[in-house]
Amino acid sequence: GEVGQRFREPRNLFDEILQGTSQEEDFPPRDDFNDADQLRVGNDGIFMLAFFMAFLFNWIGFCLSFCLTNTIAGRYGAICGFGLSLIKWILIVRFSDYFSGYFNGQYWLWWIFLVLGLLLFFRGFINYLKIRNMSENMAVAHRTRLFFIY
Repeated sequence: GEVGQRFREPRNLFDEILQGTSQEEDFPPRDDFNDADQLRVGNDGIFMLAFFMAFLFNWIGFCLSFCLTNTIAGRYGAICGFGLSLIKWILIVRFSDYFSGYFNGQYWLWWIFLVLGLLLFFRGFINYLKIRNMSENMAVAHRTRLFFIY
């Protein structure tokens, strides 16, 4: 009954050429996505708020801002702020006299964490800019919602 109505009967190549197909028939709308799979894009203020929260309060600020925001801007702001916070603490530990015994000549470990922080910072910033620009180019009806994939 209902399953048969959802799918159309297969046609041969001759019928396809003569009758043509419409995109709506080929790709029916999916109704198995719910609001948990979609996030609002957000704005630059939310991005900056999550960024400074993660940057100033380190991993606790990252966890709070990442888990409490329901926007793409907030999530990427938290990632960006945590990356810069990681860079900040690596530089503090590396060049401080108080933490002189932490690396003990193992500078490769310092470089790994520094590159990881840079990658997180640039990943959060560039991906947010991509999604913000993509949402501005979308139709007005779909502007505030995007499917969010990491």
